[in-house]
Amino acid sequence: MAAMPASAERPPANEMSDALTEVRQLIVDLRDAAQDGRELARRYSEILQNVVDEYCVEFEQRAESALARLESIR
Repeated sequence: MAAMPASAERPPANEMSDALTEVRQLIVDLRDAAQDGRELARRYSEILQNVVDEYCVEFEQRAESALARLESIR
């Protein structure tokens, strides 16, 4: 088996530099996307909590009102 020439074993320095730059940018982009995802999840969690709280209060008030009407009928 013949040995590969040095140029076939290792990419040129500029290609290696470009690849490293691309990988670093990918890491930054992934970090940013993860942070955005966490912020979005927190925001939706807060919105959902507010909606649930609002409905619980509304239904609790309606249930108390209905119970009061039933108790007044007795």
